[in-house]
Amino acid sequence: MKTIQRFHLPKLSAAVYPSLLATLLLSGCHRDPNVVKQKYLESGKRYYDQGKYKEASIQFSNALKIDHNFATAHYELGKTYEKTNSAMQAYGEFNRAVDLQPNNVKARIELGNLLLAGKATDRAITQANAVLAIDSNNADAYSILSTAAAMKGDYATALTNIKKALEIDPNRAAFHATLGMIESSDPKTAGGAEDQLRKAVELDPKNVNVHLALASLLEKKGDNAGAIDQMKQAVEADPKSVSARADLARTYLRHDDKSNAEQTLLKAAEDLGDTDPGANMLREYYMGTGQVDRAETVYAGLVDKHPKTLPLKVAYTRILIAKRNLPKAKAELAEMLKSNASDPQVAVLDGVLLLNDNKTNEAFTVLQKAAKNNPNEVEVKLWLARAATATGNTNVAEESYRDAVRVAPRNIEAQEGLAQTALARQDYTLLSQVAENTMTVAPKYANPYVWRGIAESRQNQKEKAEADFRQALTLDPKSSAAHLELGQLLLSENKVPQGRAFVEQSLDENPTSSGALQILNVLDFRAKQPEKAIARTQALIAKMPQNAALHALLAEMMLGTGDKDGALANAEQAMKLNPNDAGALMIYSRAEVAHGDGAKAIAVWQQWIANHPKDAQALSMAGSLEEAQGDKDKAMSYYKQALAIQPDQPVAANNLAYIMLESGQNPDVALSLAQTARRAMPDSPKTADTLGWAYYQRGTYQSARELFEEALKTAPDDASLQYHLGMTYSKLNDKANAMLHLKKAVTLAPNTPVANDATKELSTLG
Repeated sequence: MKTIQRFHLPKLSAAVYPSLLATLLLSGCHRDPNVVKQKYLESGKRYYDQGKYKEASIQFSNALKIDHNFATAHYELGKTYEKTNSAMQAYGEFNRAVDLQPNNVKARIELGNLLLAGKATDRAITQANAVLAIDSNNADAYSILSTAAAMKGDYATALTNIKKALEIDPNRAAFHATLGMIESSDPKTAGGAEDQLRKAVELDPKNVNVHLALASLLEKKGDNAGAIDQMKQAVEADPKSVSARADLARTYLRHDDKSNAEQTLLKAAEDLGDTDPGANMLREYYMGTGQVDRAETVYAGLVDKHPKTLPLKVAYTRILIAKRNLPKAKAELAEMLKSNASDPQVAVLDGVLLLNDNKTNEAFTVLQKAAKNNPNEVEVKLWLARAATATGNTNVAEESYRDAVRVAPRNIEAQEGLAQTALARQDYTLLSQVAENTMTVAPKYANPYVWRGIAESRQNQKEKAEADFRQALTLDPKSSAAHLELGQLLLSENKVPQGRAFVEQSLDENPTSSGALQILNVLDFRAKQPEKAIARTQALIAKMPQNAALHALLAEMMLGTGDKDGALANAEQAMKLNPNDAGALMIYSRAEVAHGDGAKAIAVWQQWIANHPKDAQALSMAGSLEEAQGDKDKAMSYYKQALAIQPDQPVAANNLAYIMLESGQNPDVALSLAQTARRAMPDSPKTADTLGWAYYQRGTYQSARELFEEALKTAPDDASLQYHLGMTYSKLNDKANAMLHLKKAVTLAPNTPVANDATKELSTLG
C-alpha cells in the first residue's frame, strides 16, 4: 500500500496571526473586481490631470475590461479621447455613459457639444432638453440650445438662450464668447461683440477657444495684427492645443506669410509630434503645396532628433511612400514593426507597402487583423476595403466601407468607397442610399448627385438623372464625372452633338478619364474614323507614358482594328505599369485568343487567381476561356468556385446554367442560375438567351419566345439567339417564323454546331 505524504504547517505564534490575517485580507481586496476597477479609474484620472492622455486611456480601458458597464470609466475615457482629438471614439464613450446613467448630466453635456461639432443640431437639442429636465438651471444646456439655434440661423432664440446661460453663470468665459459671436452676426448688435469677446478673454485667459473667437472677429474687422496676437496668446494658453497652432498657421497663409506659417507648423511638429495631428500638420502643408522634397528633408531631421516618437516616424514614412522612395520607407517600417507592430497606423503602412508590391493576400491579412484589433480606426477599415477589392473580395470590401461609414458618417472617403462598391456590383438601391446619406453630411459636395444620377439613369429615370447631373455641375462646374455622365445621358437620347460636347469637356477637366476617352473613341469608330481615336489616345500616352489605363485602352482599339501585335504590346505594357489592373489583363487575354493562343490567356488568369483567390470575376473569366477551348469540365469548376465566393456573379451563373442545359443536367438548378444572371444583367442578350433556353427546356415556350425576341432587338446577328427562337417557334407550331430564324442562324454561323443543329431542324420542317 502506497504511503500518502502529508505536509504539516508549523505552529504559528499568536503574534503572527494578526499579520497573516491582514495579508490575507489585503490580497482579497486586490482580487475584488470593484476595488481593482476603481484603482484603474483613479490611476487614469491622475494621468489625465498630468496631461498623459495615452496612459490615461489605457487605465480607463483596463477598468472597462473588468466592468464594461462602468459608466464613470466610459465618461472619463470619452474626456480623454476628446483631448486627443478622437471625436468619434469620444462620442461612443459619452453615448455609452448616458445609456448606462441617463442622469449623468456631464456626459449628456459633452455628448451634446460633440453632436454640435458634427452638425447634428436636433440630436444636440435632445441632449440639452434632457439635461434641463433633470436640472432646469443648467447653464451648459442653455449654451447648447443657443449654439444649435445659431447654427440653424435662428439668432433670436440663440440670443435668448445664451443670455439665460449667463444669468445662471455670469462669469463663464465661453458663454461671453458665444454671445459675442452671435452679436457679431447681426449689424444691430455687432458693436458689442468685441466687448463680449474681450470680457471672455479677461475672465479666462487660458481658454484657447475664446482667444480664437476674438482673433476671428478681429481678422474680419481687418485687424490682422490683433488677430495674430490673440492666436499667439491661444498657443501660450495651451501649448498642447492643435487647433491654436493650426489656426495661427492658416492665418499666416491667408496673408501669404509662408515663412511664418511653416515655422508655426514646424514648432507644432517639435512640440506636439507625439500626437498624430501634431505630427501631420506640417506634412499636410508640404504635400498640399507640392514641397515633397522639402517634406522629406525636414521630417528626416525631426525623426533623427526624436527617434522614439512614433507619429513622426509614421508621418515620415508616408512622405517616403508619396515620393516613391520605397526602399527607405520599407526600412523605416521594419524598425517600427519591431516595437510597434500592433499600432494601427503602422499596420496601415505595412498594408500599403504590401499592396504596392502586389502582395495583396498578405496585405489583406495584415489589415484584417488590424481592423479586428482596432474596431474604431477608420483608416484601417478603408485600407482593408481597398485590399479586399484588390483581392477580388467584394463582400469584405463592402462590409469594411460600411463599418467605416458607421464609425465616421462624415468621412467622405468611406462614402466614396461604398459608392464605388455599389457601382461595381450594379447595386443602384445601395448607390442611391449612399448618395443621399452623403448629401446630408456634405450638402455642397457634387459627387453624391452624380451617384444618384447614375442610379436614376440606369433605372430609366432620365429626367431625374439629368437634374442631378446638372446640380452636380452647379456645385462643381469642373466635375469631370458630372460632365461625363450627362454627356452619356444625352448620347443615349440621340443628342449626339450636345452629348459629345459634355464628354469632351469631361476629358478636358480630367485627361486621365478613361471613360470619357473611351466614349469619344467609340463615337469615332462609329463614324468610321478609327485613326482619329487611336491618334487621340496616342497623343495622351505621349504626355502620360506611365498611364496604364491609356495603354489598355489603346490595346482595345487596336484589337478592334485588327492590329493584334499592337494590341498585345500595349496590353503587356499596361500590365507591366499596373500589375493589379484586371482590365489590362482582360484585353491581353483577348489579344492572345485573337493570336490563337488561348493557353497563354488561360495561364495569365491562373497566375492572377493564385494572387487573387477571392476574385470571382477572374474565376469567371478563366472559366470562359476554358469553355472557349472546349474544356467544359474545367470551365464548370471555375464557375462553381466563382459562385461559392459571389453567389450572384452573373457571368459564372449564366455560363454554368448554359453548360448544364446543353449537357442535360438538372434543369431546375440551371433555371435558378439563369434567373440569377438575368437579375444581375437585365439588359444582356446573353442572359436573355440562357434564361430563354431554360424556359424552352421546361416547355414554357411563350416566355422563351418573349425573351429571345427582346434580345434580338439589340443582338440581331447572334446566331444562337436566332436558332433558339427558331426552335421555339417550331414548338409553337409557327412553321414560317421557325424556318425564317433557323435559316438566319445558318447564314450567320455557317459550318458551326449551331448551323448544323439549325439545318437538322429545318429538314424536319420540310
